[in-house]
Amino acid sequence: MFWKFTLFELKLLLKNRKSWFIAVFLLLFFILFFLYYSQDTPQSLADRKKMETGISYAVFDYLDQQRHDLPEVAEVYDYHTQIQSLLGMQVWHISGGNDSEQYVEDGLKLNQLRLKVHELGNEGIPDHLIVPTEEILKENALLHFIKDNNLPIESDSFATNHYFTNALAMMSGLLFLVIVLINGNEMLIYEQRHQSVMRGFPLAFIQKIVSKIMIHSIHIFIFLLLGFFIGSIYLASTMEAGEFSFPILIYKNESYVAISASQYLLYMFLGLALVTILLLLLSILLNMLFKNAFANILIGLGIFLLPDIALAAGFKATFIHPIKFIDIHKVLSGELAIELSNSSIDYWNAMAILGISTILLIAIIYVLNKYAYQRVPKNSPLEKAF
Repeated sequence: MFWKFTLFELKLLLKNRKSWFIAVFLLLFFILFFLYYSQDTPQSLADRKKMETGISYAVFDYLDQQRHDLPEVAEVYDYHTQIQSLLGMQVWHISGGNDSEQYVEDGLKLNQLRLKVHELGNEGIPDHLIVPTEEILKENALLHFIKDNNLPIESDSFATNHYFTNALAMMSGLLFLVIVLINGNEMLIYEQRHQSVMRGFPLAFIQKIVSKIMIHSIHIFIFLLLGFFIGSIYLASTMEAGEFSFPILIYKNESYVAISASQYLLYMFLGLALVTILLLLLSILLNMLFKNAFANILIGLGIFLLPDIALAAGFKATFIHPIKFIDIHKVLSGELAIELSNSSIDYWNAMAILGISTILLIAIIYVLNKYAYQRVPKNSPLEKAF
């Protein structure tokens, strides 16, 4: 009976125009994003290093004016002389020398010197010209990954990562929340409106929920993956950005580590899969409580915005921070940890809490249905049961 009900749910889904609208949107999203984003060419590695060199020259001007009078500035000046030399060599290696190995070695030495300058308090360097420690550690993580995996470096090595991380950042969070809430806003309401049709399936409530969640989550995820695949083909063929071997930085254990693009995509889509199930369960719960498709979307959006409202009002309210974990991109990039001033927010912690929240929602739905069933008069069980 479970599979008959699942087949029936699938037929309802395929006949629903709303489901096909969501499917078309997911199929076209990435290719349209890349089409629009192609106007914004990412800065090449060579250009970025040239810009760093220009900033370094500006630092020299400030240090040169003070180094004869202040011994601590003179020490920073000596370190910065070496930094300037290494930056110049990096520009050469990436632009004309084509020596990836030496580029990485010079980069690691350069970052060690920058960290020493930080230890000296960046004496004599204006605040706006100081390279943040966080940026130094990020680049170190990337360079170590490139060195350990013996990857060749070209000026536009990170172009592909730039495009699809931005596309996934746009999809993750609020947009994905709205898509899933719209998809699941009538998961129980249809049954409540057509009880005579649904009486033909003598199936336990939880089994019905499992069937609905399975069908709707697979529907969303198939078209999400297809859309990303189509967008990736377009990206590789049209923008000549088909290099997926370069690393991407993620936030982990209160620091930054570099992982392969394939591992990043695995983390991202696993996270979105869990978020999909969680939000569909939330839709089921809201359907049970309010029996209104529009309430499902509005209340879901309100819940998602609660941490932002609390933060704007000056309340830290860490107990509601997990609500924002559905934005998997911000969790992976570390943006959410910075935004909420909570250094413990990383991918695996977020996934664990999302998993616990999913189990908790299932328990709430079960208890609520059990309570409603017990309150139903024996002579009219189908009138009030969910």
